[in-house]
Amino acid sequence: MTHSRAIDDAIRERRSIRVFRPDPVPRGLIEEILDVARWAPSGSNTQPWRVTVMGGEQADALRQRLEEAAGVRNWTEAQREAQHKRIASGPMAWILDCVDEPIWDFLIGGSMRFFDAPVALLVSYPGKGGSWAPAAIPAFVTTLMLAAHARGLGTVWLGWPMGQGDTVREAFALPDDEQASAFIALGYPDPEAPVNLARSTRYEVDEFSRWIGWE
Repeated sequence: MTHSRAIDDAIRERRSIRVFRPDPVPRGLIEEILDVARWAPSGSNTQPWRVTVMGGEQADALRQRLEEAAGVRNWTEAQREAQHKRIASGPMAWILDCVDEPIWDFLIGGSMRFFDAPVALLVSYPGKGGSWAPAAIPAFVTTLMLAAHARGLGTVWLGWPMGQGDTVREAFALPDDEQASAFIALGYPDPEAPVNLARSTRYEVDEFSRWIGWE
């Protein structure tokens, strides 16, 4: 297989994992992934990313704190119905056919537990509160996720935990001069979970591209 084909396959085959096996991930393997991710592009080679890796009992404690802070299980029926309708009418509607539990518990409660992945990574950058995240951060995260996939690991980029900024900041002992930017769950995918097997759709090239200077 050519290098270009291997890269293309990794990009096409990578997906967000939402059911993880409990197997621990060796530190050396995580370091290997970070060693690849550090080659992501950054403006003027600033390499602004910082990564804090959490596992073990600390990760379990954070799961509990985030889930309690979110109060998902205390939602009213109206809130749950609104969340269900929002998902059913959006690009994540496919997931409703893949899970047996209420979708708010699975997606939101699951996000707060980082879907029971054994590892959580917080990507941050130097800056004061309110500063914009450098464009290099998404590039770094994407490269990291592809490197993990290439090694048989799964990831999912989570937004809900970031809504509990103080809790996340304290748990990861983030320095005052850094700002949190991305929360990623990492671990070995459960190969039999329907939600891991499903494939979300993508727009065709002619649906999102415009061409100038071509006949």
